[in-house]
Amino acid sequence: MRTLLVSLICFCSAIFGSEPPVSPGETEWPFATELAAPMSWHPHWTRTECGDDEANLRQGVQIHPEFPDAEGLLETAHADMKAFFSSVGLSTNGPFRIVTERVPTQKREAFTLRISKEECRVQANDTEGIRRGIYFLEDQLLRADGPFLDVGEISRSPFIQTRISRCFFGPIKRPPMNRDELLDDVDYYPDGYLNRLAHDGVNGLWLTIEFKDLCKTSLIPDCSPDREKRLEKLRKTVAKCRRYGIKVFLFCIEPCAMTAGHPLLVAHPELSGAELNASTRLFCPFSEAAQTYLREAIQGIFAEVPNLGGLINISYGEAPTTCLSAADANWHINCPRCAEKQPWEVLNATLSPMEQGMHEAAPDAKLISWLYVPESGPGTPLPSVEPLTEMARHTPPGVVVQYNFESGGHKTQLGKQRQTGDYWLSYVGPSAAFEQMATAVASAGQSAEISAKIQACCSHEVASAPYVPVPGQLYGKYGAMRELGVTSVMQCWYFGNLPCLMNRAAASELPFMKEGISEEQFLLDLACRDWGSQYAPRIVKAWRLFAKAYDNYPMTNAFQFYGPMTDGVVWPLHLKPVHLPLGPTWRLDYPISGDRIGECFSGTHTYPEVLELCKNLSETWQRGVELLDETKDEFAGEPDREQDLSVAEALGIQFRSGYNILRFYDLREQLLYGPKSRKKDVLRDLRALVEQEIENSQHMSALCEENSFLGFHAEAEGYKYFPAKLTWRVDALREMLDTEFSEAERALEIGQNVFPGLCGLEGSPLVYHCLPASKSFASAWRTDDVWHESPGSPKIEQAPLAPAPSEAHWQAVYDDQSLYLNVECDRSAVLSRPTVVVHIQSSHIYPRRTFQIDANGQKNERLGWRATAREWDVESVASDKHHTVRLRIPFTAFDGEFDRSRPMCINVRVQSAGAEGANALVQSWAPLSPTPPRFRLGYGEEDPREMGWLRLEP
Repeated sequence: MRTLLVSLICFCSAIFGSEPPVSPGETEWPFATELAAPMSWHPHWTRTECGDDEANLRQGVQIHPEFPDAEGLLETAHADMKAFFSSVGLSTNGPFRIVTERVPTQKREAFTLRISKEECRVQANDTEGIRRGIYFLEDQLLRADGPFLDVGEISRSPFIQTRISRCFFGPIKRPPMNRDELLDDVDYYPDGYLNRLAHDGVNGLWLTIEFKDLCKTSLIPDCSPDREKRLEKLRKTVAKCRRYGIKVFLFCIEPCAMTAGHPLLVAHPELSGAELNASTRLFCPFSEAAQTYLREAIQGIFAEVPNLGGLINISYGEAPTTCLSAADANWHINCPRCAEKQPWEVLNATLSPMEQGMHEAAPDAKLISWLYVPESGPGTPLPSVEPLTEMARHTPPGVVVQYNFESGGHKTQLGKQRQTGDYWLSYVGPSAAFEQMATAVASAGQSAEISAKIQACCSHEVASAPYVPVPGQLYGKYGAMRELGVTSVMQCWYFGNLPCLMNRAAASELPFMKEGISEEQFLLDLACRDWGSQYAPRIVKAWRLFAKAYDNYPMTNAFQFYGPMTDGVVWPLHLKPVHLPLGPTWRLDYPISGDRIGECFSGTHTYPEVLELCKNLSETWQRGVELLDETKDEFAGEPDREQDLSVAEALGIQFRSGYNILRFYDLREQLLYGPKSRKKDVLRDLRALVEQEIENSQHMSALCEENSFLGFHAEAEGYKYFPAKLTWRVDALREMLDTEFSEAERALEIGQNVFPGLCGLEGSPLVYHCLPASKSFASAWRTDDVWHESPGSPKIEQAPLAPAPSEAHWQAVYDDQSLYLNVECDRSAVLSRPTVVVHIQSSHIYPRRTFQIDANGQKNERLGWRATAREWDVESVASDKHHTVRLRIPFTAFDGEFDRSRPMCINVRVQSAGAEGANALVQSWAPLSPTPPRFRLGYGEEDPREMGWLRLEP
């Protein structure tokens, strides 16, 4: 892996001129110190006279903690209350009494404030109800326009009882760094940070474990040598978080698949289920040994770590676990025991012993079974959600079912319905699939519970921003959760969890809000706490503009995963085509994104559509930023409000920069292939965009100096953008203006095409000149006669495959509807049963489509990220001397990206069966480069330079 990355970095350094700076390491993350600092509060009190129906706190308060608290769990809340009154300038030796006391309630965390002229009684039945009441009292004073409280009674009770978040900067225990927070000495939960989370209403935090690290069972007593070290740190973390009313939840994907030689499978072969591959076996739960292993594994952890909140387990999806992971599209399982079982029976047999083991040791802990299915519905791997709902309906008592709130959802953009994958904040939801899951759980009886997986603060859409200020989106989500009976929420993945207004809205406000409160009132209450009643209407107006803007975020996971909104502010731009793909937005160990911009929307949006959506997003967001800008002087010196302002401003830059990148490559296509009469104007517009991007990067660099959270991506475990990298980009853009733009200007001055050798035009090193077919060709393309020279017909060029002497060649012609290819291979010993692979890109800015025909003439197509599969035809014929494969590929297969006037990228390869059944490459038209392929989620591996050009001649 290291060799691959070094090769990629060296290759991209040659393309980009210099290697971009590396993200600052963990010891250089200044936000960790900021999160650990004590909280401060800034009331915006404008009134000094107390009203007739108000309690007056101007002379100070006295605190009477009368609630019984043997374990001292409320000490942090009482200390916070004292710090609050000190921060807002009110004495704690005053006449107004604040009394905490026990009163029976129907729900945990429910509380009542009874306010008279002389006192406020905070009443609850448990410590966490008192904690919530104390924080609510503080918030009420912040919302007021003076140190006064309305006389009366306020009761609040949560309909969402479990609200789970995660450490903003904790290790993810995944590649490439594989850091385990239970093995280091870093304190990821300092008191100041936990106090902020508690104020936000978070009562659960999750961290990652694996059974192999912590579990000790009678079946396999040997365990990790670091087990006790991990357990000891876990105990300390649980105890520390508990002081703030926060429970620790373990996250895992278990029971995980194992290698065939794993000691557990050797000792107990009955645990071995369906084969995942030649060396890996899935876990089969239908044996006494399997039940014992699962029960003891969970029981042991919860017995050795008291007060754990529970376990979140991806029971199906994400990574291979039980035999369910081998289920095909029809839910058939190739396991001698599971083949006769329903999918729900497999899951039930897995969860039942886990639930028993947990509740033997910790009766109040929660086992959350997460069915992680990002997409469901037509055109996805699982055509029906019904088996999943049956799993939910038959979930064992005591197990909470969790499903992604947005997975498989639909939304209309620009008059077309778009389908979501997982993790969306711009889409409110819920999806029909989630509604079906919730309905199924409800039908299982009163003991059944449904949990929603959402992203409260931000999502993959733009996870380099700590949060996206669109609380109205959460209002819609939580309103639907209330109707569907949701009782738990996992508020984040690795990102989307910073203490902020979105976190507070999701965990403290909406779960406790009385039914029937309007969105407008909710937003005003939220704004009044932080901005005061004078500015709250302006803030709400800005939030509404942000939500309106965010609704335009292109609805396709490819745009989240590879698009320019997350870190486009540090992308170089390429006037000269480099044919490089886009990098994952959630990783740091990939080269920076190139110019194949269509990868992030191909197959779901056309270029004009994504440009229109991103223009609307950028321009409408900027209107909201302008509203907030008018408050800067008023809130100068308030760190939290300054952070809110800088986050909104940074997002405006990110959206503007993303839109500019899309515009740049659209204009570049016009510069390379458009009318010569317009090219000078196009080049001028391109220069203006580059100059704007220099300003954007410089502006963002200044914001990063003010706000250390900007650019940090928790799943990447580092910064996607930061001042040094932004400066690097500015230098790269200036160099491009001096070099590539000057070269283009010189070409236009003498009437030449710009960079023709890189575009399939004159001077390109590898071009196939494709001729138009005769009118009768479409009906005869399967026959030999039309492909070989005949009197009076144009000669169809034969392109030999390398290495020489060639054993194969290909030909192509086209008509108005389709491209036709003919691939002929000599029947040598090597190519006796060839597989033919044709790669085609409609241009160098889009992803390639792969059309593969195996030795038996069967089709296999990879058309790109969720691109719509189109009909294409194959004819495979074998004779004594030749093996011939012919294809008819309609131009509609390229989803509107095809333009006949522009060359297409193409390569044709012939492969033969390798020694172990793998396909060994033996012949290729375009020469293979020595650069290792760059991984692409969605369509395998590819090297961007392994393509030639197909030019459709008139």
